[in-house]
Amino acid sequence: MAEHLQTITNFLSLSEALEIDPAAYEAVLHPDVEQVEFPNLLNRSIQRRSFAEILENIRAGRELLADPHFELQRAHQCPDGSIVVEAHWHATLANDIGPLVRGQQLAAQFCMVFELEEGRIIKQRTYNCFDPF
Repeated sequence: MAEHLQTITNFLSLSEALEIDPAAYEAVLHPDVEQVEFPNLLNRSIQRRSFAEILENIRAGRELLADPHFELQRAHQCPDGSIVVEAHWHATLANDIGPLVRGQQLAAQFCMVFELEEGRIIKQRTYNCFDPF
């Protein structure tokens, strides 16, 4: 599990750095990756993202967020090889977005399920529970 958890940690570090260079993700994301984000306070419907769409989502985050950070709380390897990660995430809004204002803090508990293939993330399912804002 340690090797897979390192891959996941590297991916989360790139994400929180708001890195958008595709080459930086080649070691952690499988070319056929699918990221599924289940409905939450920010996205009312299921979001499905490919490799390119993951990077586009991070690119959008660069315009909206300052200092995003994941604090890993637990990780567990399931019998099928998937890894479940619980993390606390927080960031500061860099711009006004609807009722949310610049400087406002966003925070959420994340539960993420990762599947890896060839040492890289092939599937990620994310369940976000945002603090009220």
